[in-house]
Order: sequence, then structure tokens, then C-alpha cells
Amino acid sequence: MNKKPLHSLLFCVALIPVTAWAHEFDGARPDAHAPISIMGEHTHNAREWMLSYRYMFMDMDGMQTGTDAVTSSEVFAANYTVTPERMTMDMHMFGLMHAPSDRLTLMAMIPFKEIAMDHRIFPNALPLISLNGGIDTFTTRSEGFGDFKSAALYQFWNKENQRAHFGFGISLPTGSIGQKDLVPGPGGRIDRQLPSPMQLGSGTVDLFPSLTFLAQQENWSFGFQGNGIIRLGENHHNYRLGHEFNATTWLSWKVGDAISIASKIKYRTLGEIEGVQSDLSFHPPFAPARRTVPTAFSENYGGESLDLGFSLNYLVRKGKLRGNRIAFEWSVPVWQKLNGFQLQTDYIMTLGWQFAWK
Repeated sequence: MNKKPLHSLLFCVALIPVTAWAHEFDGARPDAHAPISIMGEHTHNAREWMLSYRYMFMDMDGMQTGTDAVTSSEVFAANYTVTPERMTMDMHMFGLMHAPSDRLTLMAMIPFKEIAMDHRIFPNALPLISLNGGIDTFTTRSEGFGDFKSAALYQFWNKENQRAHFGFGISLPTGSIGQKDLVPGPGGRIDRQLPSPMQLGSGTVDLFPSLTFLAQQENWSFGFQGNGIIRLGENHHNYRLGHEFNATTWLSWKVGDAISIASKIKYRTLGEIEGVQSDLSFHPPFAPARRTVPTAFSENYGGESLDLGFSLNYLVRKGKLRGNRIAFEWSVPVWQKLNGFQLQTDYIMTLGWQFAWK
């Protein structure tokens, strides 16, 4: 897919003529918040607080190169001894927001991740892995807290039915990049360093700027956010994850006073890893002429994708639970162009809870 038509589409959508709408922006509507997977997309009034929890499940199934799906046999034919087949990640994101003033909102987030990756072994290598019992598959796992993030959101535009703010955040390398697990080898299962997709953090200090625009009509609302991740330096395993840019636009419809539904389009581009992941095995000792696994090599990272998402927000407006917001989102890629050999994303499901008070 050519980038220029895609960028033009997102730009044109962002310029929907909202200036003619003439009512106040209502932050208490169910559609005042974006689909739950979008972070830092709203600000608060002075002295407001908000607690949030998100559960995200991501399923990646099957290998791909460029825009084409590939089989395990094709990965082995490219001189790899092991290929990933599926990866799942359960992420629990805990968040807190507070607004010292009407213009400034502060936020903090920390995730807890549970990651599992299924692998298949090159059939010709099985006789050399004596204690694997002839089984040609194995799974690696990791879990723990990820990188702590904090950000400031500054609202620079608030006119009638429109709001806009920019954000500047920093991510601290609190998540482990030294996760290990047992993998098959010629002498039995060996505890080895896992590649970066199985790690819990980036290992570097990262910056994440953003720009968000919101507008409301009587029964629907619109939003656009551009955000990125800028990686600083190199971590202690001698690599740096790729820089990232996302452009997301969404439309929400207010079904009633308590419920809204929304659709979103998200474009993402991610750079390759810079450097070499130290402490990994790049060539198996029992087959030194072959490579180990695609995730050990920098050229098998990064690419572009276009996702389509559908979501629902429910806002409790009465009773003791008034102010609680429950949200659900289902997102699927409609196009992926991946560098090298990578697992393709199948779908992402997100559930969320938010509660604001003053």
C-alpha cells in the first residue's frame, strides 16, 4: 500500500468541518472518551481525579514477511532452526490521572504483562536435540511489571464544541529485559535469555509526545490523535527498540445518555531494532551453519499496519456507581507490511474501567 494515499486520508478526516457546530463540549457524555485502547486522549477539569484499569489481550498467529503469509517450512528454508508460530499477551494496565488546573492534566501508568510464544523446531534438527523426546514444539513464557510511564497533557484549545491538547510523556525502564526460560538443546532444556518480544520493557528511557483533537455534535463526536515513541540511547543488552509513530482517528455515536459506540482507524509505523541483542544464541551449537530463531535478528522487526476497531462505552449516570465507565474494544489489522519474518497480529481485545471524581 502506498503511504501517500493513506496519509492523505487521515489528514482529510482530521479536517472534517467541525467549526460550524455550535454547542459546548460535554465531557460527561459517554462518547466524550475515545475507544478504550487510546491513551491520553482526554483531559480533566481542575481538581478532578481518575482511576483506570485496562485489560488487553493480543493474539498473534502465523508468520508473515512483507504482506505475505509464510509457512514454518518457508522460515526453515530461510536457514532458521526454530520459528515462532503463535504469541499471546495479557496486559493489565493501571492508571491514575489528576488535573491541577483546567489546562493541565497529569497521568501515570504501569502495566503487568503475561507473554507466551509457541515455537516449532526444524524437523532435521530434532535428532540432535536428544532430550526433547522427538517433540517438535515448545513454548516460552515471561511475566512481570513493564515500564512505568508518566505524562503531562496541556489543553491549548477549548472553544464551543472543540478541544485540543498536546502531551509529553516519559517512560522509565522499570520492566525487565533479562527474562529467561528453558529452551530445548542438545543436553536438555537450557535456561536462556529470551528475545525482545518476550521482554517486559524496552530497557531505555523513552519519550512519547502526542497531539489530540476532539469535537462533538449533538449525537456524535470525532477525534484524532497522533503520537509517537522516541527511544533514547541503547539498553544494557546492546540494542534499542525501533521508534514508533501512530495516527488514529475515530467516530463515536451517542446511542443514549449512557451508551456510545465507536469505530476507529489506526495507522502505525515501527522501525527496526538498532544494535544486536546480546546474550542470545544466534547459531545453535548442534547446527552452527544455521540461524536460531527470527526474533534474535534485528532485520525481523518493524513495519507498518492499518487497524480497524469497534468499541462500546457505558457510563453509569445514577445510583451509587454513578461516574463509573465500562468500555470494550475489538481491533483487527486490515493490512500489515512486516520487515523480515515476523508473527502477524490476529486481533486485539481491550476491556476497561474508569472512575472520575472531584
